[in-house]
Amino acid sequence: MMKEIYQHFRKEEHEKITMLNGKFEIADRDYYPVLLDFLDPRERRIVESIAGSYPGLRVEFYGGGGRDRERRRAMIIPELLEVEKDDFEVLVYEIDYPEKFVTLNHRNVLGAVMNVGVDRSLIGDIVVGQRIQLAIARPYAPLFKQSLERIRNAPVTLNEIPHEAFMDAADDGKQADILSSSFRLDTIISEVINEGRSKSKTRVEKGKVKVNHSIVTEPSFIMETGDIISVRHFGRFRIDSLIAETRKGKYRLAVRLYRDG
Repeated sequence: MMKEIYQHFRKEEHEKITMLNGKFEIADRDYYPVLLDFLDPRERRIVESIAGSYPGLRVEFYGGGGRDRERRRAMIIPELLEVEKDDFEVLVYEIDYPEKFVTLNHRNVLGAVMNVGVDRSLIGDIVVGQRIQLAIARPYAPLFKQSLERIRNAPVTLNEIPHEAFMDAADDGKQADILSSSFRLDTIISEVINEGRSKSKTRVEKGKVKVNHSIVTEPSFIMETGDIISVRHFGRFRIDSLIAETRKGKYRLAVRLYRDG
């Protein structure tokens, strides 16, 4: 069964699949819920694929507040056991800062948060709108409160807020369909941001593109459903579906465009 799952994902993802499958084995063996870190949509797809091999287990996701969080923690739960939202160990914080004197965007906040020195998997959604809020894995909250003191040289304070006060994404994306001659990373970027493929190829080779939060420098890297692509100085987009091949041999893709990078 695992061999079939590997076939549906990239070689680069096989190590992650093996690790996640190990979490399912623990939940199955010990008959006890197993909590995972924050997962992006692509990682959740892997988890859901593995779950099909374990009929005695179910998976629930939670990222704080509403159901449409892009990043959510996963819980692998044996049948008949119940869990509460508090079991997901998600804390939500609002960042207070001198709004009159500085303007902060998503990139500023993400950069400062990552400078704390923890893995991206321990951080949930970051929402930058009328207020700035983010979700954090509970065990790391004290580290954030102690270390995250300034963003763009402005003093900041983290205050915990109830999950119900966690805002929806300020930029929930704009849906678009594109036509592409292939599923190559440089080709799809070229179509999405409307530039020549040689320029997109150079962007990738210079390390200015991330796929699922990791830098990819190979222009021929093949895109798949659920991938999140970040292009420096442009923003990011997610591949929602590979719709169909046209009569002219092109592929129609549904993508969601974001401005926050």
